[in-house]
Amino acid sequence: MFKFKLNDFYRCKVFYAILTSFSILFYLFLFPVNSYAKIYINIYAARIKKIRVAVPNFKNISRYGQHQKIAKKAARIIRHDLSVIGYFHIVNPLSYLENSKSAPVSVKKIDFTNWSVLNAQYLINGEYKTENGVIKIKANLISIYSQKLLFTEKLEGHDKQYRYLANKFADDILKFLTGIKGPFTTKVFFVGEQDGAKNIFMMDFGGHRVKRITDNSSINIFPHPSPGGNKAAYISFKDGNPALFIKNLNTGKTARFNLPGPAGYVSWSPKGDNLAIALTPDHYNTEIYTINADGSGLKQLTFTGGINTSPSFSPGGNRIAFVSNRGGSPQIYIMNSDGSNQHRITYNNSYYNTSPAWSPNGKKIAFASFVNGALQVSIMNADGTDERQITDTPYSAQHPAWTRDSRIITFDTEIAGRQELFMIDVNESGMMRLTPRLFPEMQNYYSPEWTLKSSY
Repeated sequence: MFKFKLNDFYRCKVFYAILTSFSILFYLFLFPVNSYAKIYINIYAARIKKIRVAVPNFKNISRYGQHQKIAKKAARIIRHDLSVIGYFHIVNPLSYLENSKSAPVSVKKIDFTNWSVLNAQYLINGEYKTENGVIKIKANLISIYSQKLLFTEKLEGHDKQYRYLANKFADDILKFLTGIKGPFTTKVFFVGEQDGAKNIFMMDFGGHRVKRITDNSSINIFPHPSPGGNKAAYISFKDGNPALFIKNLNTGKTARFNLPGPAGYVSWSPKGDNLAIALTPDHYNTEIYTINADGSGLKQLTFTGGINTSPSFSPGGNRIAFVSNRGGSPQIYIMNSDGSNQHRITYNNSYYNTSPAWSPNGKKIAFASFVNGALQVSIMNADGTDERQITDTPYSAQHPAWTRDSRIITFDTEIAGRQELFMIDVNESGMMRLTPRLFPEMQNYYSPEWTLKSSY
């Protein structure tokens, strides 16, 4: 397990484990090309033997050979995407025996011995052409063992969209193999800190197309995108006490909610019609409320005194996970969305459990638990059973958040003296840094949160 602080939480606040290769190929053979085969991989299996996939550079068949760099970039994007998921091992491109510029793309012409000798189980190849600012890509998933085309897709967009198109194909490959679409065309929101100021940003899955959401010298924290991805709720100190703001990402307009007390955390409901928020009206007791997205209908849900915070809606919208210290220490609780049936679900050996995040499929809750001197990310069933620690870092791993496919959890932790964003798949098979690219470096990164819908 890869090893890597709770700096300011209160300050800011398939069906089988995997089928054998022979079984997969036999099953895939039953389905026609271009249909989504229902191959399910159990994303909660403790360990998975990785599938070996080769992804050579795409072939440029443009009339004049323009945009040659896309050949390498498209393949590199797909390799990166699949490597994040814990099911795949990407065969080292340096070991490929074929020259991608001259090698055939058609399954009928491929020399499969060039790939079987590398123990590759699947081959992902493709070709593209660009003309008048338009790029057309044809990409394939091919079985090395059965020497058959399993899945093909034609993608089209303007030539600057090649990254999105490659991400989309990776999404659809996962849909074909697992029945669940990948997260590669979604966006992540996060906090970037520079010289004490904390602002909200968003970026693509691979760290590209970074966009600033807030731009001030104050503290803006806990970003949470709306289900449709067109709005962002967050907490900001820019007017003094921390308050709830919602920014419309289409119009650029920002609305401040006038609430009875400082705000500490916010979460959207699945339909995007209301939000759950932690408020401290008397500047002493923090309680959880719900409020309509237009600022009306404020309703208090908890009345215990002390601290009740970090609400997270279930995907069905009928329940809310939250943190409360009503029993003497911070623990995870669940209640109905109207505030009824409040009950504790963490009964582990930790005296400090916090930051619950409900998985989009509703099956799991990720949270941060204090273990051996640091917070670590764990997951459990929605009723609190079957708890499993998935990080083991020297400094605290905190603020867990799920990608839309319920396969990957993002969080922030300290490395080399700074907070960074990381991703880990639920099978603990690998941890990867999630770094903004071509972007002015921040001193620290915090609090990742993902959109649920694809966008470009």
